Amino acid sequence: MLKSKELRAKAWNSLKGKYWLAFAVVLIVSIVDSVGNGFLNLMQNITELVEMVDPAEMDSTMELGAAVLSTAASAIGVVGVLVSIFLTNAATVGCTHYFIKNTDSKPSFADAFYGFKVKYFRNIGTLLLVNIKTVLWSLLFVIPGIIKTYSYAMAPFIMAEHPEMNANECITMSKEIMHGHKMELFFLELSFIGWIFLSIFTLGIGNVFLTPYITAARAAFYRDIMD
Repeated sequence: MLKSKELRAKAWNSLKGKYWLAFAVVLIVSIVDSVGNGFLNLMQNITELVEMVDPAEMDSTMELGAAVLSTAASAIGVVGVLVSIFLTNAATVGCTHYFIKNTDSKPSFADAFYGFKVKYFRNIGTLLLVNIKTVLWSLLFVIPGIIKTYSYAMAPFIMAEHPEMNANECITMSKEIMHGHKMELFFLELSFIGWIFLSIFTLGIGNVFLTPYITAARAAFYRDIMD
């Protein structure tokens, strides 16, 4: 197994001359994810606004307004969830497909849409199942949730390379190949901590530029663990 420094070096080399295309691919996922989260945040803000008003102080008009706002918040929340499931999940697999190809060849921008073109419903269903499983494990305690996050971490990469596999097979394979390697991935991601702190000083903007590097490193990790 390559060390974190070696994986970062491979990732950096893979981005040479192709960084801005990789950045564009990551930006697509970031925008789609931001749209979904934006709807969910708006739902939460509206809900909190309604809850700020004491029901005892409401007249009939205010009660009607609160009911309308609550209904609108629910509808907005549903839209946010749908965007996350049907758009963000597919975009994530497409992004992963791009970075896997980027490890040993020159991918095209069209590769970023792989998740929408190949096994679309399997892609969104698998990541939805991964998210549900992770949340359920997290309900036990924080640590089991973190462990399972790393167990399932390679599922998007497996989906991107194995269209013949179904959701359960992708998740099972991820757990198998990550057995005994969770700490390696954890330390790889931890090795970016300095860059992440620097991005904080740019109000998060720098994180967008850092993401291609981190994603390329995860792709290098996947390639190494599969060899």
